[in-house]
Amino acid sequence: MTNAPHIYCDPAIFAREQAELFAQQWLYAGLTHELTAHNDFVRVNLAGRDVIIQNLHGDLHAFINVCSHRHSIIHDTPCGNRPLTCPYHGWHYNEEGTPVGIPCKKAFPAVTANPQAFNLQKLEVAKAGDFVFVRMNPGESDLPAFLGDAYDFLTKVSAGLDQCIDIHESHIQANWKIVIENSLEGYHVPLVHRASLAKATEIQFSQEAGDSLEYMPPTGHSSVNNKANKKWLERWSRYQKDIGQWPFMFEHYVHRLVFPNLTVTSFLGYSFHIQHFRPNSVDSTTVYSKIFSAKFDGQTPRGKIIMQSIMKENIHFTHLIFQEDKLACERTQQGSAQASRPSIPGEIIEQRVSDFRKTYARFQPLK
Repeated sequence: MTNAPHIYCDPAIFAREQAELFAQQWLYAGLTHELTAHNDFVRVNLAGRDVIIQNLHGDLHAFINVCSHRHSIIHDTPCGNRPLTCPYHGWHYNEEGTPVGIPCKKAFPAVTANPQAFNLQKLEVAKAGDFVFVRMNPGESDLPAFLGDAYDFLTKVSAGLDQCIDIHESHIQANWKIVIENSLEGYHVPLVHRASLAKATEIQFSQEAGDSLEYMPPTGHSSVNNKANKKWLERWSRYQKDIGQWPFMFEHYVHRLVFPNLTVTSFLGYSFHIQHFRPNSVDSTTVYSKIFSAKFDGQTPRGKIIMQSIMKENIHFTHLIFQEDKLACERTQQGSAQASRPSIPGEIIEQRVSDFRKTYARFQPLK
């Protein structure tokens, strides 16, 4: 599916995307690992709004991060543990966002008479395993219906997550769609990643016809599975006794998009790479990346050393790929600002890009 270049460069289209796409869909907001204790919170930007997700007595609640009194920000750090209390004048809120603690409350008779009328703006929050999603505006579909079979995938991934071994942010001067489209195709790998990813995939991935399968369901949450190279698996199996077992084991590489802006990737399931793409402006995107190791059972001391070496190499490798992709995306943004004809994804080799564009078009942010 072709795209006119202006959809990557027009601030008006970006504004409509925020209002008509991001504000209407379930959006990935974080992981339950960050929200285990009472008063734990994370602060995220969703659809251009400042949102907090907070554990209040064991349940997760999401609010716009604005006090009802004089509109101060309530939480001003990315994460932490503190009550849902405004730092400006001390208004305190319960799990429904109702102001239940107001200093000098006699000065606010309208609030005292009807505190629910001054609730924080509360948002829908739901989980798929450890993955937390928020919806800015009420909708018809619940989270399982929105995710389809991606719900089961995220649940299985969650069962395998253990320690977070790397956190990384990449700031890219390119439209969010360019950055995500780049992640959905391997056509650029031989050239952009010729000294890194191209060599690794040649060794670890099967090159046999039919061993790379793309899945593009009606939900738009597409994926690709590439079987591991048989000879590489044979060498890997020599270490299996020492490495042990992990919950979500498979013999392929998987890259899953959860539309519109979350990807989860893994090779064999011994680690998981979770990326969240945040649109900042029409030509600026931040990629938030976390790598998790899996939970290992029956791992020997030798196996631990082996996996530590593999994880260290994976982290270095990931940061290198980020930099290479960053340059490619920024060049594409610069070109889109000057182009006059639509871009043309290739058949088969860039089919997931076309599928992403079709899903995007269903939300009609261009009208």
